[in-house]
Formats: sequence, C-alpha cells, structure tokens
Amino acid sequence: MTSFERVDLRIPPDEAVDVVREAVDDLRVVRTDGAVEFRTGTGFVVAAIRPTPESGTAKATLRYRVAPRLPVFLHGLSRGAEIRDALDAHRA
Repeated sequence: MTSFERVDLRIPPDEAVDVVREAVDDLRVVRTDGAVEFRTGTGFVVAAIRPTPESGTAKATLRYRVAPRLPVFLHGLSRGAEIRDALDAHRA
C-alpha cells in the first residue's frame, strides 16, 4: 500500500498553494527540490505539489498522504484529505 495518492490539477503550483493556505489552517509551507510541501507543526509531510510539464491540461500534481508512517501520525491523514478537498474544484 502506498502512503500517498496523486491528483492532477488545472492550476499552477503557486495558485494551488494560495488555495490551500486559505482553506487549511496550521500548516507550514516548505519549498524544496522544485516542490512545495505542506507540513504539520512537527514537520510531518502531509502533501506536496509539483509542477507538471505543460503538455496536457494538468499544470501541477498534488500528492497527499492517505496512510501514516506510524500510528502516532494518524492526524496527518485528515490534513492530507483537507488539502485534497480544498483543491477538488481544480482537478484536471
């Protein structure tokens, strides 16, 4: 079982980050290796957005957590779902 699911987005990464920031509280935004990661206050990565090549309708790819690394991180699952829900209207 994979820990992340993937969703293609019709909006660019920076716009997607703005949508998530407006909809979901208490997440840190960290830019790393061409991606934007959303992390909890403890540093747990719950989602990441990367740009995609502009060959199709997708301009970005969201990867959000659907399974925890350890049971103590179960709260990260709901945070990943919140991010996915915030971007649902922008699916490619």
